[in-house]
Order: sequence, then structure tokens, then C-alpha cells
Amino acid sequence: MAITATRVRVPARVRHLLPVAAAVFLATWATGAFYQAFVPALVEDQLHTHNPLVPGLVFAAYMAPSVLGAPLGGRFTPAAAQRLGMIAFLAGMIGIITAIATGTLALFITSTIVAGAGQGIAISAATRGLLHGSTLADRAPTFTAIYLISYSGAAFPSLISGQLSNTFSLPQITLGYGGLALVATLFTVIAARNPHTDTTGNSQHGG
Repeated sequence: MAITATRVRVPARVRHLLPVAAAVFLATWATGAFYQAFVPALVEDQLHTHNPLVPGLVFAAYMAPSVLGAPLGGRFTPAAAQRLGMIAFLAGMIGIITAIATGTLALFITSTIVAGAGQGIAISAATRGLLHGSTLADRAPTFTAIYLISYSGAAFPSLISGQLSNTFSLPQITLGYGGLALVATLFTVIAARNPHTDTTGNSQHGG
């Protein structure tokens, strides 16, 4: 049986969207991996609760609101939705850092929900932009590129932060993820663009 290699390719018409989409995927998936790796210890050490259900609740609070991303983000252009989502994501991260510094579990969960909703909006909008005008043949290579970037965003920061955890405290590592969210958000706000439209022979970049 012949095995066909999976291609990694983004169509030329949406390639200008890839840098911002990559920033969105990297920052949000890195934070998801951070929650999986470090939240149980954060909840116990910084938020002072030993209830084994709380880490699961916190992780659900980050992931579950992301399902709202498509319906909420669909009301805006891809560029506007990415900006809105990443600003909400950053606001949530700021709240998370503040909650850790003050030891406030309620603020931590609330901020996690905000960050989760924001990342859902941003990821959905970035994916929608990359799939704009795609043919059936385009979709598999495009999704391969999306997941390659996303899983890299989950894996490599986790490997780095895991090594740094021997030197730095969990609040300091959290600040690092907040810095990543800040850089990704600023880049998205400045550089987000919409897919080209070609109904009159002209391209539209605005957002």
C-alpha cells in the first residue's frame, strides 16, 4: 500500500495572514500547555487550596469558553476578531498574574474564563482567515500547517519552562507566559489583516 506524505502548505492568497495566525496559535496553545503542566502546583502553592477538583475546574474554565470563539468571532472580520480575541486573552492573562500575586482563587478562575474565551475567538478567526477561499485540496495542507504551529507552541515553551522551573518560581514562569501573550497581542493588533478579496480585481487588506 502506497503511503502519501502529508504536505504542509498555506495557499499564496492567504500567506500574508500566516505570521499573525502563528502568533495567535503559539501564544494560546503555549498557555494551554502551561495550564496542563503547572496549574495543579499553582493552585496548591499560590492559591492555597488542596481540593483535587479545583485544578480540573480551572483547566475546564480555560478550555470550555473557547467553544464560544466561532459564534462570537464570526460577527467580525477575521482581523478584527483576532484583535478582539487577543486583547481579551491578554486581559485574562493579566488577571491570572494578579490572582497569583494576591492568592485570589475567584479572580484566577474568572480571569481564566476571560482568557479562554479570548483565545477561542482569536484561534477561530485566525483559522477562518487561513481557510478563506480554500478548495478541498487546500484544506488538508493548511490544517497540517496550523496544527504543526499549534503543537510546536504547546511543546517548545513547555520544554523551556520545565527546565527553567529548576531556577525560577512558578509566579515568575507565569510572568514569562504573560510576556509571550503581550508580544503576541501587540503584534496581532498592529499586523492583523483580512484575506484578500478579488471581486473587482483589487485586494483588500483592511481590518
